[in-house]
Amino acid sequence: MTKWKPDDIVETTREVSYGGAVMRGSFHTALSQMVTVGCQIASILILSRLLAARDFGLIAMIGPVIALVAMFKEMGLLQAVVQKRDLTYGQLNALFWINIGVSLALTIFLIAVAPFIALFFGEPDLVWLIRVMALTLILTSLGGQHFALLNRRMMFGRIAINAGTVAIVTLGTSVIWALVSPTPWALVAGTVAGAIVGSVMVWAWVPWRPGRPAMAAGTGDLVGFGAGVTGFKLANFFSRNVDNILIGRVWGSTALGFYDRAYKLLLFPLNRIAQPLSQVMVPVLSRMQDEPNRYAHAFFRVFGLMQLAILPGVAAATAMADTAVPFLLGAQWAQAAPIFAALGIAGLSQPLANPTGWLFISQGRTTEMAWWGLASALVSCAAFAWGVQYGVVEMALAYACVSVAKLIPLWLLICRKGPIRRDSIRTRILPIFVAGVTTFGAILLVQDSLPGPAPVKLLSGAALCYAVFAACLALTPHGRQILTELRDLIGKALNRLQILKKKDTA
Repeated sequence: MTKWKPDDIVETTREVSYGGAVMRGSFHTALSQMVTVGCQIASILILSRLLAARDFGLIAMIGPVIALVAMFKEMGLLQAVVQKRDLTYGQLNALFWINIGVSLALTIFLIAVAPFIALFFGEPDLVWLIRVMALTLILTSLGGQHFALLNRRMMFGRIAINAGTVAIVTLGTSVIWALVSPTPWALVAGTVAGAIVGSVMVWAWVPWRPGRPAMAAGTGDLVGFGAGVTGFKLANFFSRNVDNILIGRVWGSTALGFYDRAYKLLLFPLNRIAQPLSQVMVPVLSRMQDEPNRYAHAFFRVFGLMQLAILPGVAAATAMADTAVPFLLGAQWAQAAPIFAALGIAGLSQPLANPTGWLFISQGRTTEMAWWGLASALVSCAAFAWGVQYGVVEMALAYACVSVAKLIPLWLLICRKGPIRRDSIRTRILPIFVAGVTTFGAILLVQDSLPGPAPVKLLSGAALCYAVFAACLALTPHGRQILTELRDLIGKALNRLQILKKKDTA
């Protein structure tokens, strides 16, 4: 095993073409997401038929607690490993032990306060569910720095395999457990199993091993960088999880179960797509900071294709919620359809908002990111607090409205400095937003006239949305660039398939 000195610089990548790294990473990410999102959808479809709404509601009550504690565990240090150009092995070792120490302390803390959390929600069954879920904090922290090294070195293939394997193990464990014992413990068991497998895999792939706990020069700067990321995540936590807390407190576990299923069916897959893309784009953009033209080109190349892939599908699902939810989850979940429709409006804004995180982190603007997160969270929490008193659907609608409204100040902030200039809002961002709104309006008008049964109606509605969205893009120069990029990618893929076929027949 190679022995590195504390002052040695951690290798980044040997890439000659970052464009090639983006496309290769995007390809691996797409394959990974076919597995992970597929597993998530399978989890929703299968487990919704095996478990009760209350089971999902109990786990949804735990989710915000674990997410909040996990943010303090990471402290933004994984992003610091990816972004810093001259990271040393001494600093890497220090970050590893900081993560381990903080994670262990938080795990013990969570185990101790579990009875008080259960008392807050009025659900005694939460005590041991929380205590076992707390173990995932220390399990994931063991592989955190190793995973960050994979990301820093742009080893996207291994990252994709790791994500896909964890998703399969999590789903398989939960389904098997639910078949034997249909309780919320099935969901806990899957999460714990996935955490173990994920950490074991990255240790097997990354040869670096931590030394004795020791601080290194420059570690404080990395912690400062991570503090900005943590500040944003903390604020984002409230805007993403206060809804669960309020619903669980005001309307109970069953209502929260319906909300959780609607949220997972729509917004969770969107986040699952954005997160792996972030693993590709942040290290690539971080290496292009001194090349603004390449930086902007790489960002908008992936950004445009991301919108083309996601927005029409979200528009179709949102407009046809009354058909989609009972068909996908079963008739017993029909009460989740109006919640799904309301959240779908927020879902239209997510693909446009999430990529700004790539820009904040790759440019080292984590303090601005944290302040934006705080302001955004305050607005979202106010919407939650206002809406929840009227009902779950009303709360989802309030969240959707503020999600769309926040797009304008967010993009004005991110374009204030850096390679992405403000004229991009008018020429690149706004046309995509208009295309999404137009597509949603079109499918909303014609959905009742689409032929049934449900699978045919959903497929025809989705096809119509993609056609309308592409037609809207074709009206603008940037939109035509996106369509041309898609055509070229399809052409390259077909050429590779032909080459492979010729090799097979030779």
